Amino acid sequence: MVYIIIPVAFLVMCYILMYLYAGPFFKGLPVLVYHRISSIKKADYYTVATSSMREQLEYIIQKGYNTIFLSDMIDYVEKGKPLPPKPLIIALEDGFRDNYTDMYPLLKEFNCKANVFLVAGFVQTPDNLGPRAEGEFMTLEEVKEICKEHVQIGLHTMYHKNLHELTLAEIDEDTRASKQRLEELGIPYQPVFAYPYAYYFKDDLVKQAEVFGIFKKHGVRYAFKVGDRLNRLPLDLSKRLILNRFHISGTYTIGEFKMVLTGFIRISQRLKKTFK
Repeated sequence: MVYIIIPVAFLVMCYILMYLYAGPFFKGLPVLVYHRISSIKKADYYTVATSSMREQLEYIIQKGYNTIFLSDMIDYVEKGKPLPPKPLIIALEDGFRDNYTDMYPLLKEFNCKANVFLVAGFVQTPDNLGPRAEGEFMTLEEVKEICKEHVQIGLHTMYHKNLHELTLAEIDEDTRASKQRLEELGIPYQPVFAYPYAYYFKDDLVKQAEVFGIFKKHGVRYAFKVGDRLNRLPLDLSKRLILNRFHISGTYTIGEFKMVLTGFIRISQRLKKTFK
């Protein structure tokens, strides 16, 4: 029994010390990624209940975090413009309609900034109607409304295809087409990309380099994967196309959400498994 108690006690001690000291010491930039925020759909891996989102925003404000736009991150890197204390990026992927109906009112209420990585081909227009198999998406009018305040738009492909399944020529065309579609619709966007399905050619560095070249060709200057790690500040520019984000699951407790902000959610999850 003692052989079990001692290692577990050691892990708990490390957990407490890292929670109290390590997160603030690293002074990282947390990037939180959500998909759906819903008061109707049951919470799951991709869907966060609106009530939980409210609780998370309340905690963010209480702890002095300052939400920033993608453009703020770019200005920090490229122009040396200082970030506010405890900067935090809130991101959403795909452009589900509940980003407008449920998330946007919360952003206005708490005066927070967020960034939507929008699938260009999913924006609902008279010539492009839904709902689709992936769910109902924002209309053009709704996207333009949220862009007036509190929200900036990033790139997330034309039709949410996995880059792993596309040829280089297809990735090239998809990048071009998604930007063109947003421009035709009059939607302003930042030169920042989010990888669909978080696939960024980790196991094929040759193709990864070629894809990076395509991004450069089309003016994409930053890209996010999902690594469940903090981005250390100052940002490592050699990794500007593989920046980290934390996926926020709708199954997280507020305690687990707090561990995300310190950068140690992986350790928290491992400890959770140990105690099961």
